[in-house]
Amino acid sequence: MNKKTNVIEFNTPYTNPKKPCFFETTGESMTQQHFAEESEINNIIRSHDRNGIIEHVHRGNAIYGDFSEITDLSDALIQIQEAQKEFLNIPSEIREKFKNDAGEFFKYASNPDNEDGMREMGLLNPNQSSAMPDDQAIPDAVDPKKSEAQE
Repeated sequence: MNKKTNVIEFNTPYTNPKKPCFFETTGESMTQQHFAEESEINNIIRSHDRNGIIEHVHRGNAIYGDFSEITDLSDALIQIQEAQKEFLNIPSEIREKFKNDAGEFFKYASNPDNEDGMREMGLLNPNQSSAMPDDQAIPDAVDPKKSEAQE
């Protein structure tokens, strides 16, 4: 009987793999070589050492706000969905003014300069007129002793 022995070879740091990994690209490369200089890590570090700013971070606009009510991404998505549902409750004529974009409406409604426009659309309480004052006049209490003394 002829027995075959199975020998398993293990790769170790001291042995070279038998076949090198080979990768072949086909078609035109999509790499944009004109960004090579600015994406070189040594150039980025050198620029930071000179002016203290990493350029690609500096280009973005900083957003400051109170985000304490939003605890995670799912809460933020829920708030966005609720805002969009509320936006759909607004009459269609008003939504068309904002191109049916809840974000555009939010920008407009958040600006205090647009309060009159919001009142005209019926989305903000009307101003109190002078004919209807906020506080009702309460007549001063008359002290009967003083009024008798004046007579």
